[in-house]
Formats: sequence, C-alpha cells, structure tokens
Amino acid sequence: MKARTIAALAAAATTAGLVAAIPTAQAQQNAADGTASTTVQGAATALSTLRQDTVDRANSLLAADLKFKDDSGTVRTSTQPSTNRNVLSFGGSNTNSNVLNDYNGLDWCGYFVARTWTGTNTPAPTAYPRIPTYYMRSQAWRTESKTPYHRFSASLLPKPGDVLVWQNGAGTAGVDNGTATGHVGVVTAVNTTTKVVTSVEGNVEGDEIRRYTYAWDANGPTKDGKHFMGHTSRE
Repeated sequence: MKARTIAALAAAATTAGLVAAIPTAQAQQNAADGTASTTVQGAATALSTLRQDTVDRANSLLAADLKFKDDSGTVRTSTQPSTNRNVLSFGGSNTNSNVLNDYNGLDWCGYFVARTWTGTNTPAPTAYPRIPTYYMRSQAWRTESKTPYHRFSASLLPKPGDVLVWQNGAGTAGVDNGTATGHVGVVTAVNTTTKVVTSVEGNVEGDEIRRYTYAWDANGPTKDGKHFMGHTSRE
C-alpha cells in the first residue's frame, strides 16, 4: 500500500498551526527525513496524558526490537532500516505472526493500534473499556468505537492519538461500501495550517511498522486499494 506522502509540506509549518508542534529548525529537519516530534510549544494545543502516551507508544514501536516468526516458524527480531520503518519480516516473509498479535497469523493493524492505546499486547477489552471489543478488526474502530467516531470531513482534522480508519475497495470518502475489512493507524502529529497529518501504522508494506504523512484534502488520507472513512477520537 502506497500512502500519498507529502513530508515536504511539513517544512512550511508554523508553530501556531501545529498540534504537537516543534521548533522551526527541527521541523524542517524532520520534514526532510520524514520524522515527527510531539513536543508542544508556543500557541500549540497541549496534549492530554492519554493522547501523549498514545503518541509516545506509537513512535517508540518504530524503534523497538520486536519478535516475529518467519516462514519457517523461527522466531526473529525486527530490524529498523530507517527511523520511519520497523521491519517484522525475514527474507520477504509476510506471516502476520508477531508479538503484537501473539503470533496468531491474523492481520495486525488493529492489534498495533490497541497496543498504542493501552501499552499492552493483545489487551483484554474488559480491562480497557475505551478500545472496541473486537479491536483486531479494523472496521470495529468506527462501528464499535467506545469513543466518538467522526465520519470524514475535510474541515474536521483529527488530533494526535486518534485512529485513522480506511475501508478496502473503492468508494467515496466517509461512505461505507459494505466491505468488512480495511486498515487503521494512529495519528502522531497534526499541522492545522497546512492540513498535514502524520501517522504511525502497523501491518503495512507486508509486515512493517511505518510512519506516513498525508494531505487532509477532499478525499482524506489516501491509500492504494482503499478509501478513507474517518477517525475515532482518543477521548
């Protein structure tokens, strides 16, 4: 899945327009290498503890040494070829079998989001009432959300810690096409001036965790083979 990345736009950000803002020089450097910071300063909106913890967990998983199983069932440790990638595969394996989903072989983007919200792998929904009961299913983050879900609107930006929800197949942004599958990721930074949204997502490009930046335009964040539905609030 290829995200429409626009990291260059982040360099034009102003501190007053950032949620999770960063100093201008650092913003330009981060834009150049695709990274993001969550340091709040100036007129930017301070993040709640829930949101900050979620962002910190998502960013930390990009650098974490995570266990996964390759095609032969051998347990290996993930590698980080850049600050924007954590690769949980070996020799092109795509097993969907890693510590985040307890090696169950299922698509794990929902497991990844649940980890960022709770700090726990395969959390029990009864212990964390803010996550959907079936959080492992991407669409549950909008259809069974325990916090407010916002159908896509170009005028309503998400906030750090929120969950971005895509649905598989073609369609109009925000409109359900009936498909039960899709993808989710976690917002880690938002520029309200340029309408650039940064996310960290699991189970992308095979078995990877990656950082992306998106334009929040008339179609919302776009991915090949999917259309954007909306976002679920962290609180």
